[in-house]
Amino acid sequence: MNLAKKFNEAMFGWGSPVVFGVVRIVTGLLALTNFLMILVDFDSWFTERGFIPLWHAKKWGMVMTEWGSELPRLNLLSQVTDSRVTMFVYALCLVSCLLTMVGLWTRLSSIVMFVTMVSLHHRAPDILHSGDTLLRQMALYVMLAPSGAACSLDRLIAIYKGKAASLPALVSMWPQRMMQFQVTLVYFTTVWHKMMGTHWRDGTATWFVPQLHEFDRFPVPAFVDTQPFVALTTYGTLVIELAIAFLAYAKPARMWVLLSGVLLHAVIEYRFNIPLFSFVMCSTYLAFYDGEEFSSFAKRLGRKLSRFHRQVALPEGSQLSVRGTALLSAVDPLGLVEVTPGTNSDWVGSDGKHGVSTMIGACPPLWPFCVFKGFIKRAANNCLEPIGIKAGKPLVTEGRAELR
Repeated sequence: MNLAKKFNEAMFGWGSPVVFGVVRIVTGLLALTNFLMILVDFDSWFTERGFIPLWHAKKWGMVMTEWGSELPRLNLLSQVTDSRVTMFVYALCLVSCLLTMVGLWTRLSSIVMFVTMVSLHHRAPDILHSGDTLLRQMALYVMLAPSGAACSLDRLIAIYKGKAASLPALVSMWPQRMMQFQVTLVYFTTVWHKMMGTHWRDGTATWFVPQLHEFDRFPVPAFVDTQPFVALTTYGTLVIELAIAFLAYAKPARMWVLLSGVLLHAVIEYRFNIPLFSFVMCSTYLAFYDGEEFSSFAKRLGRKLSRFHRQVALPEGSQLSVRGTALLSAVDPLGLVEVTPGTNSDWVGSDGKHGVSTMIGACPPLWPFCVFKGFIKRAANNCLEPIGIKAGKPLVTEGRAELR
């Protein structure tokens, strides 16, 4: 009974949603980058006049049941030959990736991102590699998880409207466990299949890979492709992949195991031209850290960056309201901004700039929105109240809340 209880708590226990917010940002960014890179060759991959007309894509991706019928697939483009429709779906995918990344209408955006991504993958399956498949799988988990509960515009808007607590409510961790199991499955099955062959067992596999010169990127010393270095890289790869599959769950070993994975994929990224593969693989490592750990890391980083600490003086006779304090906490995870009473009629930063401009410069989450400086200033002014006013009605406090 105790074992079953511990398993249930590990799988479905509650924790900070910050981890989902971080994974959502990285997944949305990688998906957006991926499709922007492919966009330059849109005609070649997604139209009837390109290399992959619809009939070929359908034949390539056909999976039959034991009764001889084709398995249905989630594909908005399954019967589409008009490139204008395909381009619309492609544009919709780009927009949804961007909105998912910033966390605006997160649930809807993540669903659209997943559906359009799957459809485009089925439309041009020849250009996919395993990193694309894993990115698609991570998009599924982002869609299922409460990804907008932290580190999102949705949360900032909810705080601004007084509909969210100053600290995000705890959420069920089962989507994070699914992300972790996905990583385990990827690395374990990779080792399993490699051990079925001859060259991984005899220590020569990593010599054959560089002979595929279409993947050549940057040069390496000649001794890298000679023994005993080839045997070292061959068996070392197997050890690292097997370690990630199982030891990443153990906190004492986690950092070292995942660091070895980062180094492995850094070598792959340097030597082989496999677009975004290593970035996607390493991004999945984020799922092995808790939201509390992300928040603690941000605070420690903020202390190390104390030279970038800024003071912002409020307009004379005003103070931050409850929601203003909550918003500042949400956009300043590094704790680099200190708000003080002012003697001027407007916001003033310690660097001599307008206080809101100083705040934007010290808060990395606000950097992508610096072009909307006027809107941010209006929102900041709406979060002020006269000094001496007692704190109004507290923000919503439903659920357990911790961290940012």
